[in-house]
Amino acid sequence: MSLRRVGVFGGTFDPPHLGHLILAEEIREAFGLAEMYFMPCNEPPHKDRDDLTDAKHRFAMVVAATLHNPAFVASPIEVNRAGKSFSIDTVRELQETMGDDVEIVFVTGLDAFLEIETWNEYRELLDLCHVVVVSRPGHGFDEVAKLPKWIGERVVDLRDNEAPPAGQFPDEGRRVFLSDAVHIDLSSTDVRERI
Repeated sequence: MSLRRVGVFGGTFDPPHLGHLILAEEIREAFGLAEMYFMPCNEPPHKDRDDLTDAKHRFAMVVAATLHNPAFVASPIEVNRAGKSFSIDTVRELQETMGDDVEIVFVTGLDAFLEIETWNEYRELLDLCHVVVVSRPGHGFDEVAKLPKWIGERVVDLRDNEAPPAGQFPDEGRRVFLSDAVHIDLSSTDVRERI
């Protein structure tokens, strides 16, 4: 049975910007993903921001930003779920909705991945989906070595390759791919400050 792979790209997207779109498309192409689901969170579990734009407005901005690419899907799953947005709940819901012939590839920044042990049910998350970890300013991939050994055993370093070599998506088990995806020196914080 041939699996269809889809990407999940979460965040506050306050606001979404060109850097998000370029990164998402580069990862989608490199990993052969059928679609990239943009997942604006309702309430970020690791950020307490009083100035966070209302979730419905951030979702509307994601819809507008992703309209140009038919492979991009703006998903309201987390926006519609009350309370904090936990990645494990999103991956479970997507897998249940999409079925067993779909494999989920979760995209996150290195800064967030280094805190994986603080994520809700992170062990199950790493068992349910592949993870693509992309570089972030102020952090180096060498820091991944500080994570527990069982996580390190799943790591596939793709920084010198454009795509996962054949066989890197195993039939059983999930991998953590380190990717030097393009980085645009722009952040949502920069955009808000400029406004």
